Amino acid sequence: MLGYPFRPLLQAIEAAGGAAAVGEVKRRAGVPADRSYRMSEIYSDTECQRVLAAAGEVLDRGPEEICDLWAAAFLEDTQKRFPTWYAMCADARALLECHPEIHDGFAAGLADPEASRAVAQKFRIEKRERELIVHYRSPNRLCRLYRALAQRVIDHYGDAAGVEETQCLHRGDPECEFHIRWTL
Repeated sequence: MLGYPFRPLLQAIEAAGGAAAVGEVKRRAGVPADRSYRMSEIYSDTECQRVLAAAGEVLDRGPEEICDLWAAAFLEDTQKRFPTWYAMCADARALLECHPEIHDGFAAGLADPEASRAVAQKFRIEKRERELIVHYRSPNRLCRLYRALAQRVIDHYGDAAGVEETQCLHRGDPECEFHIRWTL
């Protein structure tokens, strides 16, 4: 997993439980206390899963709640760090359509071509008149995070749309499939 998403996750943990919570999450996850996640470096998928599980334990929250906290911090961080993404998109659909390119842009910065390909193959989008169908496949199975992020982007722009997950890796499906439908 790319290091960038870890940053807003740790910010969310700190906002919810303070600096001590971040330290405890790292300790429980077996992550060095001085670990500073670099934006375009790859970290193991198992490390991500350990950090998420530890965050749930430390903050006494379920996976959905942790991913919602993470999504809120992620959206806030990207608005500050990458304001052009939001400025160039008139609505949620435009930003969500750009997501694979944005994601793949981070992957392109990786020195290892195989790691770059693995990151770039996680998302695929089908564009329909009033709907986006997002296909997601990753060993991290972070579909809860994607669903929360998509909904927060929709809310940010004030769009009338909903997110439904019709397939899920957590249920044994071969991929997660999201249907994002606009009602207006």
